[in-house]
Amino acid sequence: MSPGLGQYPLDHLPIVDYRNHKAYGQALAKPGLGTRIAALKRFAFGMMLIAGRRLADYEHLPRPKDKQRKLQWMLRHSPTYLRLIVSQRLRRMAAGSAYAPKTTTAKAILNTIEQDGIFAVQLSADQLADMADRLQPYFGELEQRLAGKSPDQRKFDETRLWIDPDKDPEIYAWFNETMRATGIVEAASAYLKRQVVVSHIVPQINDPSDNFWANHFVDVGVEDSICDYFHVDATYNLLKMIIYVNEVGEENGPFSYVKGSHRAGRGFWDGMIRRANDYAELSWTKPGYRKLFFALPRALQRKGAFGADIPNDSRYVRPLLDNALRVTSANGAGVLFDPGGIHRGGMVRAGRRLAVGMMLTEQPD
Repeated sequence: MSPGLGQYPLDHLPIVDYRNHKAYGQALAKPGLGTRIAALKRFAFGMMLIAGRRLADYEHLPRPKDKQRKLQWMLRHSPTYLRLIVSQRLRRMAAGSAYAPKTTTAKAILNTIEQDGIFAVQLSADQLADMADRLQPYFGELEQRLAGKSPDQRKFDETRLWIDPDKDPEIYAWFNETMRATGIVEAASAYLKRQVVVSHIVPQINDPSDNFWANHFVDVGVEDSICDYFHVDATYNLLKMIIYVNEVGEENGPFSYVKGSHRAGRGFWDGMIRRANDYAELSWTKPGYRKLFFALPRALQRKGAFGADIPNDSRYVRPLLDNALRVTSANGAGVLFDPGGIHRGGMVRAGRRLAVGMMLTEQPD
């Protein structure tokens, strides 16, 4: 990493002037009443989703086993979910300073996360080799899934594979044991003020054919932003971790994080609006979604996935780029970070990136 970098100097996330944006206000017709109503209905749906997820603290609950009928599955198991929600909140209220770090290593990790929002994870060569061996079957499954698919056919979720803890509890046990030994679990518990574990282990493969973050405004002849793919996550109350499985350099998808930006993303209503638009798919940059997003009232024109919309002459470009850490394998095995800060990763220009993503969340009882 580059320790000489400064901190994000603003107290808010970037705000884009969509009325004067070349791909929005300068390219789209003034929205009619019907379009405005459709946009507000879609936004309201997104707000309902994010409000429900935040109220239930969704990321700290067990994942539905029936992925095709998530809502029905959760409704059938609603007594269990309600018990977990209540018990977790009661524990947090009574926690106080119970999770203050006790080891020197965990204290150092906590101090770095609190200051910068990101910490470079260090693992030994033996640990990395052991991890790669355990993940090899899942990367093999991903390889088969992606084989023969053109970039236009490939979807973002197809590059990722969630490992079910009920089917492979050993890999979850290995990651938790390893991250406890490094002080990461202890530091994360202190940061979140609750006992957390490594959960939601997700291997991922990216290569230059991924086009999820390119050619956003080709229909109106507007170049991609140099801040493309900078975003804040729609999650709450957790930390994330990404560990590189292969060698990651400057060209094959190093993770970037704007130091100190986790403090700027804590505005309650700003965060709710940005996340509502993300969940309503109004953050998407394809023409139809741009038209709906632009039809929203100006106060609601905020995105969590804002990077693609930042013009290259925007006043936000330098605060983002000048304070963005780029973590390669030369700096660390991966990163632990607060996803409420501005970050981007996996933008592969050459070669491939094999990585495994994880959440550090409260363990359901």
